[in-house]
Amino acid sequence: MTDDWNKSELTGDDRLLAEVLEMKMEIAKIRGLRFEIPKDTRYSFFNSPYPPHRLGTAVDVYFREKALFPFEEGVVEEIKKIRTPQYVPIREDYLIIFKVQSFCLKVLHVKPNVEVNEKIHLGDEFGELVVSGFFRPWSDKHAHFELRECIDRYRARGGLPVKPELLKLVSVAKGNRFEVVEKKENYYWLKPLRRAGKSLTPLTFQNAPLEGGLPHYHYGAVFESFDKVEIFGKEIYIEERLPSDVGIFNADFEIFVDGQKVKGIGLYCNEERIKLIGGEFREGDIVEITIV
Repeated sequence: MTDDWNKSELTGDDRLLAEVLEMKMEIAKIRGLRFEIPKDTRYSFFNSPYPPHRLGTAVDVYFREKALFPFEEGVVEEIKKIRTPQYVPIREDYLIIFKVQSFCLKVLHVKPNVEVNEKIHLGDEFGELVVSGFFRPWSDKHAHFELRECIDRYRARGGLPVKPELLKLVSVAKGNRFEVVEKKENYYWLKPLRRAGKSLTPLTFQNAPLEGGLPHYHYGAVFESFDKVEIFGKEIYIEERLPSDVGIFNADFEIFVDGQKVKGIGLYCNEERIKLIGGEFREGDIVEITIV
């Protein structure tokens, strides 16, 4: 199908492909390869304690139910069921390895519906998201992706650097007052009372998006090469700069919501809400976040 197609003239599989292409957005590049997902999908680069995220070599995508392939094409190389730590009740997860050009794509937390040697294309479903024994109680189901050299396909470290695209997807919070809009079993969703402009995430510093699990994952990220950032009035110095120009800072602070000390807040890409972990609140409460 050429780039100058008219969708109204297409039928069958070509029309379905056209609809898939219209729904996708490029969220990152890895070694020049476009990483693409549906436009309505939440994702994160740094909201995880798993080492590849802090190193800037992984992406988590919060698909609705089924995982969708994010590159132009690939071939299933390997499928494994793996054991998770003994101290959690869910004792298994899945590892899928795809060959993508000369690289290997490592995927976790997806129960596959594909077979070894099967060819797959952008937007194809390849399995169902599962609750993994690697998750924290407040974690939502997602697919974990790392592109790697095939001779080193399994380790936590050694993945290829991810270059995020700085898309303007959600409204930015102005101030520190939020409404509790949804109570879940292990966390809350908050929406900012005031908004100003658009960015990749709902919190920014000098227009650069902030992301991470703060402070419960012990670090956060700013998508710009600053020396320091400020979050709700708290000044924090950058500890490391990644090849993608993302700055990593240590989250050695405490967060209070209406005077209650909480475990932390979660910031995601393409998600205007903020995840609040800890505290006792009700839907409809108006709260203030402070950092000390």
